[in-house]
Amino acid sequence: MIFRRYLDDIREKTAGMSTGQKISYVITYYWYHILIIVSIAALIFFTVRFYLYGNQKPAFTCVIVNQEMDSERDSRIAEAFAEENGLDPERVTVDSDFVFSYGDVKLQAVNESSYEKFFLKWQNQEIDAIVLSESMYEFCREMRGGFRSLDGMDPSGLETYTDEGNVTAVVLGQDRFMEAAVGATDEKLLLAFPDNGQHEDLCGPFLECMKQYCEEFGGSER
Repeated sequence: MIFRRYLDDIREKTAGMSTGQKISYVITYYWYHILIIVSIAALIFFTVRFYLYGNQKPAFTCVIVNQEMDSERDSRIAEAFAEENGLDPERVTVDSDFVFSYGDVKLQAVNESSYEKFFLKWQNQEIDAIVLSESMYEFCREMRGGFRSLDGMDPSGLETYTDEGNVTAVVLGQDRFMEAAVGATDEKLLLAFPDNGQHEDLCGPFLECMKQYCEEFGGSER
């Protein structure tokens, strides 16, 4: 009813005006009404869009710990994995924004809030795969984090990593980042899968996808 009243008022006051004059009149005297209407419409649109599309849970999440932060590389891996497995690219996350100190490993100029973020995501079962150094793997085990066995996956072409008699990771190569950061020349870079991740069925396909990107991390140990 309010909009009808405004329209009737505009028609009455612009009677006899040309189209250009009517537009000029409306903009001059009703710009704030138009702004309010547009703002309300935009709020409704983005609210509906968020609840319909923005609140979807990730289909697969890989975090890359203590490596060079490279969003272009991360996006490339996520998009390739999504395409190969028929997933929505918007729901596949590969995130290298996790650089922090742990245990005896002290890194300089890092965001230590990443530490809490990492373990909170792990606790909440929000991590399906991790690229991490061998010492970080051992630290996670000390923090009571468990990793899946690679039984049923195909690690062929990569060196495997054994934990208490079970193959639980593959070696992507030597950890060049840790060598540069703390001088650890013997650190292996691993790809492993937390045993509480929610998308176990996609771990094998992700391992297959990551074989293409070994050289972008530590260089494959074939």
